[in-house]
Amino acid sequence: MRLIVFFGAAALCFFAFSGRRAPVLLTYSPTPLARLAADPTGDMCTWWGDGGPEVLADPQADASTFAEGQLPPLRYVIDPYPTFNGIVLDTRGNRVLMSDENRKSVLTYERSAGGNSSAVTSPMWQIIGPQTEVGFIAGVEIDPERREIYAVNNDVEDRIAVFDYDANGNLKPKRHLYVPHQSWGISLNGSRGEMVISVQQLSMLAVYRRDSNGMDAPLRIVKGSLTNLADPHGVRWDAGHHEIIVASHGNSTEIAPYTAYDAQTSPAKENGDENILGGQFVPPSINVFDEAASGDAKPVRTIQGPNTKLNWPMGIDLDGTHDEIAVANNGDNSVLVFRRTAQGNIAPVRMIRGAKTGISSPMGVAIDADHNELWVANYGDHTALIFARDATGDAAPKRIIRNAPAGTPTGGFGNPYAVAYDSKRDQLLVPN
Repeated sequence: MRLIVFFGAAALCFFAFSGRRAPVLLTYSPTPLARLAADPTGDMCTWWGDGGPEVLADPQADASTFAEGQLPPLRYVIDPYPTFNGIVLDTRGNRVLMSDENRKSVLTYERSAGGNSSAVTSPMWQIIGPQTEVGFIAGVEIDPERREIYAVNNDVEDRIAVFDYDANGNLKPKRHLYVPHQSWGISLNGSRGEMVISVQQLSMLAVYRRDSNGMDAPLRIVKGSLTNLADPHGVRWDAGHHEIIVASHGNSTEIAPYTAYDAQTSPAKENGDENILGGQFVPPSINVFDEAASGDAKPVRTIQGPNTKLNWPMGIDLDGTHDEIAVANNGDNSVLVFRRTAQGNIAPVRMIRGAKTGISSPMGVAIDADHNELWVANYGDHTALIFARDATGDAAPKRIIRNAPAGTPTGGFGNPYAVAYDSKRDQLLVPN
């Protein structure tokens, strides 16, 4: 099989990024100009700017190869709809917020929204546009008391953008905080005036002041071999029991720092060379830490092992009323529920899984104990599902929120940077 891979400058030719557009794959006519556009050793590439495709050229290149004006693509592959990711509920304010990494936005719905219709459910508000600084967004959190929204950019932007509660449209955040590369989850503790984020790349938790801004440093970090953190994602602060709960995928490595904060940790050394870095795979887990933990701290409890059925655990939430933890189990399209105090290689007390559930690549989960409901944010098919809180097995959802017509699959573009062409199968391969 012959495989042609375009890296570097070619990534710019095929990756479009804007607060107003979803990731898109562009295909151009095989003219001399287009061949240069797809060749990282050539003189130019095409970049999708605010006004459409633009030609960026080397002034030393042969002018006979240039084309005047815009160069429209022959075709493109794009998912035009939002994709649900992180989710957070305000049960007293009767609203639910979800992050959207495809259209780069935050969507707010009424808590009672959704139903059995196949039509799109209209949001109350949507924060979207280039001024918002919302990009490859993952976690979303709210502070109902101070009426603020926190959006965590997982990749590219490396920042948390904070908005007023009723923010809508293309507006600037009221403040932003630069955070380590690949920060994912977020949870606030209002009584302590602090927030915790999970950082995939560094297998780390970082705790900041709630009102941190700009380049403010974390108050403390939790990182090290004793923590059992390995690619952490969902995180939830249990203020009532003074604990922090975090779900980890299980893959751990050290790579070169991306930001100033990443450089606070020293990369692993092998044979005296800091550029030779290693990693390991461990079983996925849920780890619970004392809320004041710092450094290479041991968790106070760990849920880990084959009986747990953990498989790429993503978002996590706490039901303080019923003393339970729910986790979106992305790897096998399920939601797992454990006792809050569970530890070891223990089976979940309930699992929602099966064809009737409609769960498809779940990313986020939220528990509404006040209204006895459990919410699931699907990445796989543009839906959010609302179940009875104590649903189990192959249970159908009570209501469905759709951000695309029923049956519309997710395109799957997350953060594409390079394109490969398989000439034997005549296929384009797009890694995210």
